[in-house]
Amino acid sequence: MRKRSIVVVDDDQSILMILSDYLTQVGYEVLTAKDVSSCLEIFTTRSKDIDLAMLDIKIGMESGFELADTLEEKFRFHRYVFLTAFFWEEETFEQLLRRGKPYFEKPLKLDKELMPFLKQYFGEERNL
Repeated sequence: MRKRSIVVVDDDQSILMILSDYLTQVGYEVLTAKDVSSCLEIFTTRSKDIDLAMLDIKIGMESGFELADTLEEKFRFHRYVFLTAFFWEEETFEQLLRRGKPYFEKPLKLDKELMPFLKQYFGEERNL
């Protein structure tokens, strides 16, 4: 079985490193992007290989919600989740509810929330 491929998009280098290291250790191929244009470059060359995208809601001055819209429109890609430290902001929360996509609060709870989600999402068991 081929490795599942996950794109992580976040402007915080430490989040990218932590998620990349963690996901790689548990058996995923991880591609990272620090901004929208880097993410779009990855999708331009690898969109057929990507199984899931994890999008920060605020990527510097750019919007993860707008990035999600672009991925849907340009690549017909709908397999994404959101990362946020701002879920409590009314506009952000409303947008999350309207989109109906899973989201994870920062700081991320890797073993308690993210890993169980990935196991269920991909329908596979991975050993930690």
